[in-house]
Amino acid sequence: MPNQPYILIADDDPEDQEMIIDLLHQRLPDAGIKTIPNGREVMEWLSDCGGNELPRLMLLDYKMPGMTGADVLRATERDPSYKLIPKVIWSTSSNPEYVGICKRHGAVQYFVKPNDMAGLGRIADALKDLFMRT
Repeated sequence: MPNQPYILIADDDPEDQEMIIDLLHQRLPDAGIKTIPNGREVMEWLSDCGGNELPRLMLLDYKMPGMTGADVLRATERDPSYKLIPKVIWSTSSNPEYVGICKRHGAVQYFVKPNDMAGLGRIADALKDLFMRT
């Protein structure tokens, strides 16, 4: 995927991945999408990327096994290579503590996963806007 701007999506739920990917492909047909099932693999992927091969945007599930989205935020905030990549968290939880932790560690937005396609469409629209701004 080098040289093609892409979104990195980390989520251990294949159905959630599939739904957001379908909507993103409709809104950003020329953008690449890389999916990863957990936070540890996100960190491996990022460390293997060259500087010009980093994602333009990251969407991280908060609750992933092994390494949560918040853990990925903490790990990436320590490395200036990842500072310019907008990081968005999405989760089934609206726990204010989770939201605060994520915002303090670099999330530009925190979304609660919706129960309907209209809500998912609004998240896809916000992701498109972030992707186009970077």
